[in-house]
Amino acid sequence: MALVTLQRSPTPSAASSASTATTTAGEDLGSEDERRTNQSLSESFFMVKGAALFLQQGSSHQGQKAHPNHKHAGDLPQHLQVMINILRSEDRIKLAVRLESAWSDRVRYMLVVYTSGRQDTEENILLGIDFTNKDCKSCSIGMVLPLWSDTKIHLDGDGGFTVNTAGRTHVFKPVSVQVMWSALQVLHKVCELSRRYNYFPGGMALTWMGYYESCIASDQSCINEWNAMKDLETTRPDSPSMFVDKPSERERTECLIKAKLRSIMTCQDLENVTCKQIRTELEQHMNCNLKEYKEFIDNEMLLILGQMDKAYSHL
Repeated sequence: MALVTLQRSPTPSAASSASTATTTAGEDLGSEDERRTNQSLSESFFMVKGAALFLQQGSSHQGQKAHPNHKHAGDLPQHLQVMINILRSEDRIKLAVRLESAWSDRVRYMLVVYTSGRQDTEENILLGIDFTNKDCKSCSIGMVLPLWSDTKIHLDGDGGFTVNTAGRTHVFKPVSVQVMWSALQVLHKVCELSRRYNYFPGGMALTWMGYYESCIASDQSCINEWNAMKDLETTRPDSPSMFVDKPSERERTECLIKAKLRSIMTCQDLENVTCKQIRTELEQHMNCNLKEYKEFIDNEMLLILGQMDKAYSHL
């Protein structure tokens, strides 16, 4: 895990620059006024490969800076700096998650962006961000999704999850198991806020998302990928009668899956492996096709992650 601090300009038009300085507890951070000014213009993120989580001001980590080329962060700090530059000055990135893409050269991120709305409560939207390649110095918006009070999140059984709200459904496939774990924890928390404050279309909330909708400028092929639905075979639920005649076999298979899945996950680098890759290895170990158990396997992965994971106690 890396702690990376990026600098923001106080105005939307001014350019931001990534901080490359590494400080230690004994270094001089300047006068108290300078320190407060620097803190107000900086944003710190916890980073793992493929994901960045915003660190709220006032945390004990505030003022620390990690080198943006940290091996665990990869090219995420540079991409995050570019994405920060397209936000309004009053908005913040709560979470950035790298997603799989059907195009090998493209880089895609799902951002959870928040601000204080008209009712002085936290409001969140999802932005779909496109980079034409990993070295690109600019990005574009391909999707804007408000998180209303009716938002539902479901695992898709194929290494990703769907977000459903106000009649819209979007599919997101994070690049690793650990990235998906981070994304789901944050999304469930922000959706709880939307339910608590009852954000609904046509109300006072989330009116600011119109700014980002007016900024959608990705290529049509990128926009199509954000709007792509899972194929019918993936979305169709299992037939209720499929296992009626052999429930004991299903139960035995699930018990075997649980045991072998835990064994596999404890030996894997979860920052560099996807749910699909783990399922493929599981199938090889069990020497059978586990297509009908995809949703069960995804849920079991999250349960095991929750028992294993200590790195995300700050979420």
